[in-house]
Amino acid sequence: MEIFHKHKGEGKIRISHELSEGEKLGTNNRKVRVKKCLDSLGIPCNLDDVPNIAILGAGGGLRAMIALHGTLQELQKHGLLDTIMYLCGVSGSTWCMSYLYKNGDWTEKLQALEESMCARLSKYTWSVPKATKLLLEAAKDENYSLTEFWAYTVVYGMLHELDKGHLSEQQSASENGNNPYPIYAAVDERSFSKVTEYSPATWFEFTPHEASFLGYGASVPMEYFGSEYKNGELKKQKEEKNMSYLQGLWGSAIGSKTENEKVIKDIFFGFFKGEKESYSPSKESCPEGIVKGFPIPSTEPEAGDMEGSLHGEPAGASPGGFSPDTKNKPITENIKDGVGSVVDFARMWQKTTHGLLTWKWGTNNNFLYKCSALDSTELVKDKVISLVDAGIAINCAFPLVLRPERKVKLILSFDYGPFEPFKALKQTAKYCKENCIPFPEIDEKLLLEPDNPSDCYIFRGEGAPTVMHFPLFNRVNCPAYVTEWRIRFTMLRFLYHVGDITKLLQSARLNVLNNKDKILQEIKYIVVHSSKEASS
Repeated sequence: MEIFHKHKGEGKIRISHELSEGEKLGTNNRKVRVKKCLDSLGIPCNLDDVPNIAILGAGGGLRAMIALHGTLQELQKHGLLDTIMYLCGVSGSTWCMSYLYKNGDWTEKLQALEESMCARLSKYTWSVPKATKLLLEAAKDENYSLTEFWAYTVVYGMLHELDKGHLSEQQSASENGNNPYPIYAAVDERSFSKVTEYSPATWFEFTPHEASFLGYGASVPMEYFGSEYKNGELKKQKEEKNMSYLQGLWGSAIGSKTENEKVIKDIFFGFFKGEKESYSPSKESCPEGIVKGFPIPSTEPEAGDMEGSLHGEPAGASPGGFSPDTKNKPITENIKDGVGSVVDFARMWQKTTHGLLTWKWGTNNNFLYKCSALDSTELVKDKVISLVDAGIAINCAFPLVLRPERKVKLILSFDYGPFEPFKALKQTAKYCKENCIPFPEIDEKLLLEPDNPSDCYIFRGEGAPTVMHFPLFNRVNCPAYVTEWRIRFTMLRFLYHVGDITKLLQSARLNVLNNKDKILQEIKYIVVHSSKEASS
């Protein structure tokens, strides 16, 4: 069933569990490349028998972003990346994905992209005027929430860049068959608080083509996400959210509400006062690890002024990390510089303060508002929805790749999260059991050493996809250092020096290198098994 509004057929809402036409196009094109890769690996198969294999990147801040990059590069090195149909991420893994998919042929130039990422993440490139300008503009929207403030201060400070592009611009990179099809995860906070993480209604997904409620099979074209709808009709089209905002939304669940609240308040008041202490919060007022390398604002241009700072203090900065001409400079001085008016500034201050008091996150117009096709659901009563980091539910987006329409046969689950490495796996098993979704049985006897795990666990089940689970730090790639490295590479670090980036990349690569034969073996088993089923 499809609902069309009256504006020349554009921006239609789709009520269907079928895949979008864009995803069908992308996966069909990708299937040709996967077949060619399998043939080269000595696993010949018919085009119809090509298995859908998905990579899941867990959340974990910059640790996840860097580690996923290392994982993908090692898979490519051994000729395995072109076997992958889907790439699905949560939180920090989505930061890696959104960075890669700006390039239509990113799978062909991972080494160059790694060098670029390494250079960017190891430099201070945080600009108060740029952040202020975006915040003032965002605050003009009635749905402004803490997500905008988080995106343009904290996440910008972690990623060291502002991306004004749009997710819909990734359509070409996801349709051409050169890359796996990308899926970005979020959850609906209303459903999460009223139901559980084990309900499909909780889950929300973004692709370059659509934004969708998983549990309702309801989608809107990505270009129209955030626009105003009523009963399936477009009432007011709004500009598509930029990638920096989405990166903030996808990565908006760092720590508990209490921890987040302390961090946000500290940053918020310091942001306007220009206080050094506000940019270097105490350990008592912040989640673990946030004090290391918190980004210091600079009014210098982002590009071209940081050369030579890879292995030491950022160029043009004092030992404390402040640019000499911006130390203790209040953000209000940006008004004098023409960044925004007093009215703009007051509006942003008031709305951010209100967001702190009400803890308002990820507010967007609900495209299903008063939609008669779903009149029996509580969701249609809400004019707005609140979307947040999927990590608050399950820190690995199994529910999205387990959609039966995606027909995934093998899941490579890479755990980069801050929790014990089997938590997401156990949660998914429960999710599948409660929703009658085929999933292999998780043998608890294999998961007895969460603080000293192995590097690969394989779970198979009749009629269910095979799951290969890879904890980032384990007794194979960092023996005797598992706990130490979990703490050292906390997901709340804001700056990674080149040496630490290299260690993270190496850990992720070793998990692939040491298990590439097992991955190949599972692919071969699935292809042979599928061929037998087709012929019987």
